[in-house]
Amino acid sequence: MCAIHGLFYNSKEDINKMIVKAHHRGPDGNGSWSDEHITLGHNLLSIVDTETKSKQPWIFEDLILVYNGEIYNYKQLQDELDYQFQTNTDTEVLAVGLKLQGIDFINKLDGMFAFACYNKTSKQLILARDSNGTKPVYYGYKDNKLCFSSEIKSLLEIGFKRKICKEALRHYYKQGLNTGYLTLFDGIKKLIPGEVKIINVITNSETSFNLNNINKIPLITNITNEKYIELQEETIDRLHQAVKMSLMGRRNIGLFLSGGLDSTSILYEMVKSDVQPNTFTTFFDLSIPDSKLNDDSLVAKKYCDELNVTNNQLHQNEKAYVDAMDNTFYALEEPRQGKSFPTYYNTNKFLSENNITVTLSGDGGDEVLSGYKHHKMPFWSTKLNSLGMHHRELNNTELNINLNEQVEYLNSWLPTGGLTNDSINNMLYTECLNTLCDDFFIRNDKLGMNFSMEGRFPFVLKVFRDFVRSIPGDVKSSDKHTHRFNPKYFFREAYRGKLPKYIVNKDKTGWRFPTDEILIGNKEHPGKNNSVLRQYIIETLKNKELQEIFEFDDDTVQNVYLNNKNYTPIPGSKFPPALLKQKELFTILNFAVWKKVFKMTI
Repeated sequence: MCAIHGLFYNSKEDINKMIVKAHHRGPDGNGSWSDEHITLGHNLLSIVDTETKSKQPWIFEDLILVYNGEIYNYKQLQDELDYQFQTNTDTEVLAVGLKLQGIDFINKLDGMFAFACYNKTSKQLILARDSNGTKPVYYGYKDNKLCFSSEIKSLLEIGFKRKICKEALRHYYKQGLNTGYLTLFDGIKKLIPGEVKIINVITNSETSFNLNNINKIPLITNITNEKYIELQEETIDRLHQAVKMSLMGRRNIGLFLSGGLDSTSILYEMVKSDVQPNTFTTFFDLSIPDSKLNDDSLVAKKYCDELNVTNNQLHQNEKAYVDAMDNTFYALEEPRQGKSFPTYYNTNKFLSENNITVTLSGDGGDEVLSGYKHHKMPFWSTKLNSLGMHHRELNNTELNINLNEQVEYLNSWLPTGGLTNDSINNMLYTECLNTLCDDFFIRNDKLGMNFSMEGRFPFVLKVFRDFVRSIPGDVKSSDKHTHRFNPKYFFREAYRGKLPKYIVNKDKTGWRFPTDEILIGNKEHPGKNNSVLRQYIIETLKNKELQEIFEFDDDTVQNVYLNNKNYTPIPGSKFPPALLKQKELFTILNFAVWKKVFKMTI
């Protein structure tokens, strides 16, 4: 895992600034290359081979390559290429494959990657991002010259403005993150998942295509009971392959173990691969005795004890959460709505302190296997509508956005190659390229790489993902006996008898820091007015420019977001109405912290 940088002009000074700013992404070395048209830079985190043999930019004949990621099937590709390889690196395989087979070689890659490959002869640059969008690429223009990087901070370091993009802000307020090509930095965009640009560095002429539009996956039909069992067996076999491929390299591996079905199935397959896993779980200090937020961590510990596997528990409290806020959003580079980002930051730090360099996680399992309740209504417009359902409507017409505009933006960038006539699979595909990519994968990339750790996700390796996408959506999400909607039924039943019943039968808990309990509580255990988090929110949201942007005041903070006195319960819940405003609160709070640490102007 590394960082890539590029400038469509010659400047050793600017590329060095970018490299220094991204040191955390590649502490094992760095390098640069330039001619009169282009300058390329690289930060190295060597995983597969030694630092000496992995150094980039990689030069092969007339190709200059800077690459960030892992190609899990590089050994197979190596065997298919007619070439005598000099190293054991996937970097060399990528360079040789592009030279010998051209741009079509990219579609053969099963991995996560962002790379730039410059051809000195044709003066063309290939700039690419993997089909899942696991690794980011940001770009913009300085004096009409293209600049790109794995880090927004590196682009800021060479003069990009710290100005908020108002179009992105509209989407952010409504859905809590920016998907597609938008970022909250005016003048900085990102490649969408699977995007490949071919750019002439002299004329700036450009063509592009998307990896997600190649090789449509046909749906399996006529699924008998016998076929159903075969599909489950192959699903397990392919996850085993994906996990085994994800274990490549020579560095210490740690598993984020929540105790849920996805991460425990990865643990099962790691043990099956004769790996002695090192697992990491969070445990929260709770203010409500009957809270179930630690149930998953207790399950994780129990299962690890049965397997005789090391389980490291990080206890998280309110002070540690607040103390990590600034560092969290500086590392993330863009705000997102979630309530638990500082806890993710502290957990990544904990793994790093335990000498972990490569992490595995269950991210992507719900999005490819239909694991959420909202998949019962498999329309992305319904999901979009729910994200900002309880947000106040702003009077500023510049910042207001309606559902039709959100859908129009989605349609402007979403590659349609993965869409079929299967509504559930379409929902899953869209979700993979939206929240999975721009929330979960970015969170893992930014917070992990902040501590020089590489994250891997077995559930979205093509060997597993593409097969599961060929299974009809209703098969994955319905009880095969009653045909009623049942999230992840197909996968859960596949692991019945392999994983313990207390895991297979467990309801989905959801992983989050207990902000609701701290701030609001319930009738028996109300939130505390003097809590550290509450005081932090009050102080942070006193900023007058922030209040002007989102049209609130001190009274709104106290009586809308933090009102822990009105315990008239929400129907079906013992929590008070202020709970409904927590998404809006953290949308604004996280934006406020980000705006402060990046010194942004509107």
